[in-house]
Amino acid sequence: MSILKTIRKTAWAMLAFMAVATSCATPSSTDFAELENESLMAWMDKNYPEWKESDSGWKRTGSGVYIYTMRPSSLEGKADTLVKGGNWVRINYTGKTLDGNIFYTRNAEVAKIQGTYSRRTHYVDDFVYLYEDNSSLPKGIYEALTNMKVGEMTKVVMPSGMYKGDKGYESTNVGYNGQWGVEGGKPVIIDSLEIVEVSEDPITLENRQVNIYAVERWKMPEKDSLAKGLYVQLMTPFPVKRDSVVTAEKKDSVLTCYYKGYFLDGFVFDSNIDSVQMRAWGEVVNEGPMEWDMKKTSMIEGFKQACCQACYGDHIRAVFTSAYGYGISGSAAQAIKQSSSSSSTDAMMEYYNYLNYYSYMNSMYGGGYGSYYNNYYSNYYNPYYSGLYNSSSSSSSSVEDEEEEEKVTITTEILPFTPLVFEIWICNDTGSSEDFEHDDLSADPQRDM
Repeated sequence: MSILKTIRKTAWAMLAFMAVATSCATPSSTDFAELENESLMAWMDKNYPEWKESDSGWKRTGSGVYIYTMRPSSLEGKADTLVKGGNWVRINYTGKTLDGNIFYTRNAEVAKIQGTYSRRTHYVDDFVYLYEDNSSLPKGIYEALTNMKVGEMTKVVMPSGMYKGDKGYESTNVGYNGQWGVEGGKPVIIDSLEIVEVSEDPITLENRQVNIYAVERWKMPEKDSLAKGLYVQLMTPFPVKRDSVVTAEKKDSVLTCYYKGYFLDGFVFDSNIDSVQMRAWGEVVNEGPMEWDMKKTSMIEGFKQACCQACYGDHIRAVFTSAYGYGISGSAAQAIKQSSSSSSTDAMMEYYNYLNYYSYMNSMYGGGYGSYYNNYYSNYYNPYYSGLYNSSSSSSSSVEDEEEEEKVTITTEILPFTPLVFEIWICNDTGSSEDFEHDDLSADPQRDM
């Protein structure tokens, strides 16, 4: 592997030297960006010599990004216009190095060929905020997207400065990665870049999705929502005696339960039920019931609100918008090391509620999380949910690091503005799981694996 990397480095260095040698500039007066642009142009001349022709489908931007139209948009009317910044867009693409090695893909079939496919990974279009100052969106991809239309597909070749710069991209496998990473200072190819959808108002969209799900799938009256974008339903059969569940105000507020979390399309992203895990992922990751200390450990708001409506022995389910889940930022996929002493509680403690995540994002972005994404929270998201996101909390969730490591488990990515569905089985008031001996989940939406 190291020999191949050395060969690639040497080849790229020679190409860069040839580009400089054939120009009027000298190495001492040419900075790296100019050198790389000249080298990349030489690479384009060799591999896509037609790019300079006006009818070739290629165009080069002023920043040195090459865009080729693989498939034009077939839409008409408003959709047949260039996408503007300030909107949320669903996109799909595969990232490659100049020699064709894949370092990123959201295509399940490509991941299977690469040997990086994971059953914990939800292979769907990415959902990103199309804003020039969005640090999580490479400048070259932003530039390409703002030169495209909905439904259009392009191939984009860009210098490293328009992608990840000298940092490169580490191929830590969380399902979306390929066999290779990208070294810093190397150009990349964004292949089959497609704008699937533009969303000018994702908040209203996901509220409508949640309402439709509760009304059509669960036959609930729309007015029966517990709060805006939050539905909780008690399932039959009911316990013989419905005693109130312990609340967060009591000192002994420890809730024992089994749960299953999934997206609206039925893809299971988390569970501590063995049979569900085996069907969804082919392995058991979280064992036994979860014991949740409601006073000390935070949960996402939707899960918490659902449990606070339940009694011992209840089977409940809840569907809610991202306002009660992971909000505008989502939750990135992770490769988590698990030890023999880890428990299902450790896995569930990854569920930051928004208040904890708010503190985290403030520390990451230097305060003022409300100003992130061009004031999307303070100007739009917060007023819509009646001040839910102007709160603060001293509570925090943490996972104890274990010294003994056994394996690495991939967590499922949760995209921004993603509604979540939970089914929760509350154990009896003794904490026993004897009342959970059945597995009647066959009628529930499950993603075929």
